[in-house]
Amino acid sequence: MMFIAFGVNHETAPVRVREQVAMNEAHLRSVYRRAVEEGIECVIVSTCNRTEVYLVGDARDAARVRELITEETRADWPSEYGFNLKDEEAVRHVLGVVMGLNSLVLGDAQIFSQVKQAYQVAVDEQAVGTVLHRLMHTAFRGAKRVIAETQLTSGNASVSGATVAIARDFFFRRGEELADKRAFVIGAGQMGRLAVEALRSAGVDSVQVTNRTADRARHTAATYGAAVVAWEERHAAVDHADIVVVATGASAPILLGSKLNHRATPAVVFDISVPRNVDPEIRSLDRYHLVDLDVLNEMLVKSERVRKESVPAAESILAELLDEFVAWVFHYQAMNPAVSAIASAFEHIRRQEIDKHAHRFSETDREELDELTRSIMQKLLAIPIVRLKSASPESINFTKGIELLHYLFSRIGCDDAEAAPKDLASILTADSSAQTRASELLAGRLADPASDTSVDPTLVK
Repeated sequence: MMFIAFGVNHETAPVRVREQVAMNEAHLRSVYRRAVEEGIECVIVSTCNRTEVYLVGDARDAARVRELITEETRADWPSEYGFNLKDEEAVRHVLGVVMGLNSLVLGDAQIFSQVKQAYQVAVDEQAVGTVLHRLMHTAFRGAKRVIAETQLTSGNASVSGATVAIARDFFFRRGEELADKRAFVIGAGQMGRLAVEALRSAGVDSVQVTNRTADRARHTAATYGAAVVAWEERHAAVDHADIVVVATGASAPILLGSKLNHRATPAVVFDISVPRNVDPEIRSLDRYHLVDLDVLNEMLVKSERVRKESVPAAESILAELLDEFVAWVFHYQAMNPAVSAIASAFEHIRRQEIDKHAHRFSETDREELDELTRSIMQKLLAIPIVRLKSASPESINFTKGIELLHYLFSRIGCDDAEAAPKDLASILTADSSAQTRASELLAGRLADPASDTSVDPTLVK
């Protein structure tokens, strides 16, 4: 098993390259379904600033996912602009992304929600297994700690927040107040809603919103106290706006310079879409100032000082969680054969006994007997397996203990007598105090009728 993280992002590729492999939810679900058919486990994050794949598998799996993305987007994979990380460096990258350390805006809390949404889509399509589940939840826990324990996400740490900050600075240098300006947001998806929310939070009273789907525009407007503009009237609305934010998912520009008039007062237009949805020709019009994601990246440097000071603290949290996850992986890999051996041994005995007595029961009774004995087996297995999974991998006897359990519960023949650990006696007699404590814990668990002795079916598969 190998961890792989690969893709393109704002650090490796310009927006013209990133937009070629950007995918919406429908594209992602299509890729997941085809990947799952081939037994590939992955999470794909596709936002305006990155299209990245987090995968548990091998190089062939990674190559296949690249092929699937290429087929879905109908664009060649931009290998010369991409990155490819493995194992610990891949895990470090995933943690850094979710915690906001690798964002266009340092400490951008928005990436946390974006990755959570991407993860949920992968879960819905059954593309996530135990290990990748653990990695993503470790990353989410890290993001929450960064928010609570550091200042990394303080200030303008999101694209929408930074957009408002740049607009405020744009008009401040002209001696004008942001609150007095008229804003127009084109697009009512996640980025558009965040832009509307950020503008309203900044005190902009006049905010209009439009969307190709009118119902979505009306919902966003109602939520944030904005006004709705018909999609067909968007160019006329731009003519009267001071701040324009374009956040749509169209495949071609939806704001065209040829349909805009020259202005008497300045306006700043933000294109935060991937692919770009604002006609570059707007730059040639009088008093229109166009800011795309690449320009935004350069302009955000001035707002990063406080967050930069928090980077060491955030990286310390990352390192702690990285060590924890790596230890868990070793634990998981060492433990799984033992868990499988225990479950297999119990299942073998259960099946033997059912088959031996099957003639005494009707077909209906045999089905009920099978269900009953399976339930009893899972409850009996819950205690040792849960205890085994909670054992510390740092214990000096952990590996020997796993080896012993595998030996005790494997169905071996006479020719396999030498399969027993050579130091079996030392394992059985080692650390009597720990054995006593384990016995006490098990006894307490058994004595408590309220204890949850159920076991996840995946533990005994």
